[in-house]
Amino acid sequence: MKRNSLTMRTIFRHLMEDGYYPQLEKSHILFNLDDNVAVLEYEENVLSIRIFFTIEEEAFDMFLDASNSAMMETYLVKPVILDDMRNIMFSFETLCDTERDFTRFFSKGLHRLSEAITIHKAEMKKLILSNEVASAALSQQEETSMNISVNSRKILS
Repeated sequence: MKRNSLTMRTIFRHLMEDGYYPQLEKSHILFNLDDNVAVLEYEENVLSIRIFFTIEEEAFDMFLDASNSAMMETYLVKPVILDDMRNIMFSFETLCDTERDFTRFFSKGLHRLSEAITIHKAEMKKLILSNEVASAALSQQEETSMNISVNSRKILS
């Protein structure tokens, strides 16, 4: 093992020192990040930090649109829809061989991950609002056409 090589134990120690109060599991570390549970994995010199969310089926298309916006602005974070089409993951991954690499990239990765989630949430809110406005406009249009139809019948009778 080379000097200062990175291990799950050293990552865990760093997280404890930084006040994250992590939980060491068999293959990963759990810790809180911005009111979310983050999953940290380290395997074959790749450090991965992931956050998982559940989405409603109706929000699937909006999620894809919001994900594109987040990816365009934070190129280091990947939002992904998982195989079951109900769960999503935001992932930051970087090569990391030593403790020095970890201390250099970890906080930047957390910042990018938080930034991507913030962008994604803002974009989802915009999409939901525009969807609600469009639905309200359609409802108003349907109501207007119903009134016209009823009035037309009265005129014709």
